[in-house]
Amino acid sequence: MIKFALWLITPDADLSARWYRVFSRECFQTLICASVAEFKPDADTWGLVFVEAGAEGLGSPAELAAFLKGRKHISAIIFCPPAKASNQLISAFLESGADDFILSDLDEKVLISKTRAHIRRLLPSLNSARTQICSRCGDIALDKARRTLKTGVGSKKEKTIETLTPKEFDIFSLLLAHEEEVVSRGYLMEEVWKDKSGKVNTETIDKHVETLRNKLGDYGRKIRTVYGSGYTFKGGER
Repeated sequence: MIKFALWLITPDADLSARWYRVFSRECFQTLICASVAEFKPDADTWGLVFVEAGAEGLGSPAELAAFLKGRKHISAIIFCPPAKASNQLISAFLESGADDFILSDLDEKVLISKTRAHIRRLLPSLNSARTQICSRCGDIALDKARRTLKTGVGSKKEKTIETLTPKEFDIFSLLLAHEEEVVSRGYLMEEVWKDKSGKVNTETIDKHVETLRNKLGDYGRKIRTVYGSGYTFKGGER
């Protein structure tokens, strides 16, 4: 099985900690390196390397080109603060082998979307890296490809939930993927029922969510109704 990982090469401890949390929520194996000297991937590991422009050992386009030489399974995304970005700098890094250039204040949703897009385009064999979702606390693991759901992960109460209907599973996968955010009923209709969404009313969704709550037990109580809008999953609450 091919292994996949994300690396963050930056001396900025605050940024690496923030992005580490973002990627970990998506179940990506994420490794932090303060400099290129700490980057030591296994030979059979594929992945994306997020490199800060100016990081030790990878501060220039020429150093990036040398770093990527011979590493056919590694793709690089360069980033820097908005104040340091320029068209000349962006162009130079892209010409030297970078697959993208982003700003360090990028919205978290956009960061994840860009990461998934790169995986789809550059690493199509790694479907599993895009189909697994974990809660922020790490106590829920959902695999969309295998259609499996585990709660209490890492504890004595770990449990595989096998009673969800396909619709309930899809609804919960959306709530978990958007943890702490409000997911509208309209969005659930479009994503779960697709071309049949026009025939679905809000009462149908409410009934599915109610049975989902019952089947999830204590975790079901973390699905909160946002009246007039939809639902939100508050994974960090007891």
